[in-house]
Amino acid sequence: MKQTTKTLLTLSALAGLSFTAAQAATFTWDDGGSGESWSDAGNWDGTPAGIPATGVDSVELTQRSVLDYEFTVATGQSIKDTVGSHWFGLGNSGWPAVPAAQLTLAKGGEIDVSQLAARGGVTPGAANAPTFTIQDGATLTTTTGAGGGRPMNFIWEAGLTSVTTWNTTSFTSDSSWLTVDLANYTIVGASSLTLVDYTGTNTGTFASNTVTDSSGTLTEGVDYTIDYITDGNITLNIIPEPGTYALIGGMLALGTVMLRRRR
Repeated sequence: MKQTTKTLLTLSALAGLSFTAAQAATFTWDDGGSGESWSDAGNWDGTPAGIPATGVDSVELTQRSVLDYEFTVATGQSIKDTVGSHWFGLGNSGWPAVPAAQLTLAKGGEIDVSQLAARGGVTPGAANAPTFTIQDGATLTTTTGAGGGRPMNFIWEAGLTSVTTWNTTSFTSDSSWLTVDLANYTIVGASSLTLVDYTGTNTGTFASNTVTDSSGTLTEGVDYTIDYITDGNITLNIIPEPGTYALIGGMLALGTVMLRRRR
């Protein structure tokens, strides 16, 4: 009797897990709601009905739309513009998303849309702007990035050796704020990380740059620089501390002495 009860409980638990896993869905934008907000269930065709769930569901966009809540594109999930000609907006606090939208592209997730830009009418300010967090090991592709003249907060989270590169043909960054988080990145001497790889135009630079590592905030121009190159990249260059240069120089000198002795 006890064994039967245990077996029934196990089967019930497995059934519960299967039910939970089955909840992941692909939601398709059908523009049937009263506006362009993601939080309006009338804009979505999905099973089960409702709005896309963060960290669970994938999204197919067929018209312009605006994310107005916190959403994570997790491993195996995606946001794709299946038509290829509409922008995907992130609502700022004047959308009227309160607070502003927060989008995270996690490792193993994918975003492939025509235009990614902030939306809503407020006075520019970091607290009012939406935040887009990009983890390493994700896939990110747009035709136009950060356009529309409205600011965004960009946060790149590096992995052990790299960050996710944003591939786009046009990038506008002059009103947006950039933070690169190197807490999990291994800095070994001088290194360069490509943040944006674009083949068209880049108008302006980020309104502000902050680069942090496990020990605190680095200093622009001393510990790092950021290069903006037309028809090229936006690249973060890590500059070793003077002590690192001394160590490298010492190792080269030692190698030279050993080589001479062998001769």
